[in-house]
Amino acid sequence: MAAQLKDRETLRQSSSGGIFSLLAEYVLHKGGIVFGAAFDENLQCHHIGVSKIEDLKLLRGSKYVHSEIGKTFTEAQSYLRQGKWVYFTGTPCQIVGLKLFLRKDYPTLLTSDLICHGTPSQKVFNRFVKGMEQDVKEKIVDWNFRDKSIAGWACSSSSSSVDKRGMKHRHILNKNMTSYFNAFLGGYLFRMDCYKCPFACPDRVSDITLADYWGVKKFHVFETLHFGVSLVIINNKKGMNIWEMLKDKTTYVISNMEYALQTSNRNLRQSSVMPEGRKNAYWSAFSNFDAFRDSFLDNYNPFLFYKSYYKRKIKWSPIGFFLIRLLNKHRK
Repeated sequence: MAAQLKDRETLRQSSSGGIFSLLAEYVLHKGGIVFGAAFDENLQCHHIGVSKIEDLKLLRGSKYVHSEIGKTFTEAQSYLRQGKWVYFTGTPCQIVGLKLFLRKDYPTLLTSDLICHGTPSQKVFNRFVKGMEQDVKEKIVDWNFRDKSIAGWACSSSSSSVDKRGMKHRHILNKNMTSYFNAFLGGYLFRMDCYKCPFACPDRVSDITLADYWGVKKFHVFETLHFGVSLVIINNKKGMNIWEMLKDKTTYVISNMEYALQTSNRNLRQSSVMPEGRKNAYWSAFSNFDAFRDSFLDNYNPFLFYKSYYKRKIKWSPIGFFLIRLLNKHRK
């Protein structure tokens, strides 16, 4: 399916079409718990469990860094043994790990995986956070990889820092953020096992697979495409039963796997390809970070992001034309 949540406020807070929030709220209303990736106060990514709707904001949004599972498998098992509902989300390998740990199916367990490109190490991400703190001379306290308030459903990052007086400052169009994002998209920061992932195939391991439906406009019409559309793949009877109960809260279109495979969701059929130079780029982050970062930021010039931002925000005004011309000139 191509689907988008009708609740516009939740849709705006989501990276894509808001279907994760729909499923999560269903489980929470049944007195259950939802597990997913969240950043702590030091921007370390961990899986956590939440039992309140207001805490779902911690789990929303893409986290382009490896999430530490911690004790969440054990916690999920404890809730399931009590007969409570559990919604566990993660990468395909994390969902497989959960099922191997549980060693049995539970009628109150709902799982979602995602179409995963690969996950960078937390240590590499930490280096970029440190570099940005050096640039702004303040502590970075949050990092939003997909901030819809900048340019809608696009690859636009933001972060916030706090100064010595406790004042919070928001950052966009920052080279540290956009270069990290572009390097992620190029496959330069993934862990080695991500380049030979056995789960990068149409046969999924979860009840429901969620992803961005990039390229959806080639096949389906959505009036509010600016806010994002989710690709929803129902993998078994349990997933279908829950979808049938919730689908009226969405705007959806029946799609097919061939359409999904023709979009940028190439990891539905193959692992990410390791680019030439990945090894040197990855390990330079640990040996000589300052030199590595300067080179990295130059190599991943965020020009395309700037161009997209100004196109959307200035809406092709005369000033917009002038800025785009300058950016094109700068690119050359």
